[in-house]
Amino acid sequence: MTQTDPFMTTGGPAIKFDTPGQVLSIKVREATEKVDTDPATNAVKTWPNGDPKMVYVFDGEDEQGEPVSLWVRGNMVKAIREATTTAGLKSVIDTKVTVKFDALGEQANKALKQPKLFKAKVEKVAAAPAADPFSDDEDEF
Repeated sequence: MTQTDPFMTTGGPAIKFDTPGQVLSIKVREATEKVDTDPATNAVKTWPNGDPKMVYVFDGEDEQGEPVSLWVRGNMVKAIREATTTAGLKSVIDTKVTVKFDALGEQANKALKQPKLFKAKVEKVAAAPAADPFSDDEDEF
């Protein structure tokens, strides 16, 4: 995926972390911030003060070059930010982000699920190649 225009971006299926020990990677080509919603009701998630909760969406490619999205929220935000800083980088664009679902944390409240704890590694990769709008391989308009 080389497009960064939100009109043209299609993203890919979301990366899911179901099992502790699971490790997945994405070459991040675009990062956006969106208002977080409840998947069951589509209602906006809010903080106790009423402000909307936000989620970061990384779009890019998996190890096989297929389009994927990584929805970054909760403990994953901290893990990726720390890994980005450790790598000496200031952005996750054009990086390979590898995330490990490390363990389940302590349940703070019986009404809440156990939090997922993550570890991350961020490495710089080459920028996505730019498309040539006048390539001979395409039909003329």
